[in-house]
Amino acid sequence: MPAPLCACHESTTQPHSVLVVEDHDDTRHMVEMFLQLDGFMVSTAAHGLEALARLNEKRHCLILLDVSMPVMDGITFGRELRRHADRELAATPIVLVTALADAGEAMKATGAVDLIAKPVDFNHVVQTVEKYCTPRM
Repeated sequence: MPAPLCACHESTTQPHSVLVVEDHDDTRHMVEMFLQLDGFMVSTAAHGLEALARLNEKRHCLILLDVSMPVMDGITFGRELRRHADRELAATPIVLVTALADAGEAMKATGAVDLIAKPVDFNHVVQTVEKYCTPRM
């Protein structure tokens, strides 16, 4: 099955933007750095509530989403995103980034299209993001 395309694929003026939602500062910053080096624009959030605010700032090709976070966890964020009034925004693909041994329920609850296991292999993160969004330099 081909990767779902988003509105970012139609844009010719802006690089693709990825939203990284991760409560661990070091992991969030490393993922951001690797993606930026690969040509992506990156927005970050430390929890789901902050991520909901980032969604209103710009469109993202993809959301990399941790499951276990304070304030608002990834499952709650995913449910809120899927209920969003803007259907295009609600359809933004989510890739879960988690250490959960059985992430099947979390994937189902968030509507995630893919999964990256922790500890994070940053090269795998870049490859997964490229699967859903192609960077523009």
